[in-house]
Amino acid sequence: MFGKDSYRFFEQKFSQYNSDNLINVDAKEFENKLKSWLGKVDYEVEGYSEDEVARQRDLSIKFHWGHNHHFGSFNLSGRMGNRHIELMSDFSELFSLTQDTFADKSILDVGCWTGGTTLLLAACGAKSVVAIEEVKKYADAADYLVRSFLPKEKAKVEARSIYQCDEPDFKKAFDVVYFPGVVYHLSDPVLALRILFNALKIGGCILIESSGINSDQPYCQYDGAGVFHKNDRESQKQLNRGGWNWFRPSPKALARMMRDAGFVNVESCWHGKRGRVFAIGKKIDERGICKAGLSVPDIE
Repeated sequence: MFGKDSYRFFEQKFSQYNSDNLINVDAKEFENKLKSWLGKVDYEVEGYSEDEVARQRDLSIKFHWGHNHHFGSFNLSGRMGNRHIELMSDFSELFSLTQDTFADKSILDVGCWTGGTTLLLAACGAKSVVAIEEVKKYADAADYLVRSFLPKEKAKVEARSIYQCDEPDFKKAFDVVYFPGVVYHLSDPVLALRILFNALKIGGCILIESSGINSDQPYCQYDGAGVFHKNDRESQKQLNRGGWNWFRPSPKALARMMRDAGFVNVESCWHGKRGRVFAIGKKIDERGICKAGLSVPDIE
């Protein structure tokens, strides 16, 4: 077990990523590079045309740093604060995780944003971490961050969608899939879960955290891309859309999705303090999936 003060444990692990421990880069050059991304508006690099921009989320167009990071010589405040540390602590306490959960494991980090979670997974003793991020700007920043602290064999970042992970090099490649803050942003969560099931080795586990609804029924709330926190025209014009959720599941709904994707020993719960859904599941064998109505009927 990580102990009663698991937050402090993970906080200390993350603290090693400061300017004194950079590799192959000067501290000032490192600082300037990271700060050069902040606030950058760039939709073309993401593949959007000008007439598509108004319907895209702010975070895909304008660069925002992900998690708080104290580099020693300078600090960066992230949109998600210390959530990378809080989530690790929550998972460890809710599901009685031990250090063996991550130590010497190959881990897939889905939706890494600017790389805070990727670094933390590596600090927890992972054998290797492969991080994916569909927003190219963030993938580039996360890759630079990771390369500045870790050797190539320890961690790498790829700019790709989760739906692009149904490829041979991802099949049965990982011991752990770390999947927080993503599933409710997906238009096809069951397909995504199946792809992640296929990415796990037999005996592997998946850790999921999601926005959701506090219900003991297997319900999902559909928001869709047209619902966002600030919906006045001026906010849209400023690329300040804060919604873009698709399906927000209850704990029971998420558990059913996971089982349909192939996972067993599924546990899910509502975390009242966070107002979020947490879940864990295992892959104990290779098993088929119901293909009636599946968006990709030829998936394994």
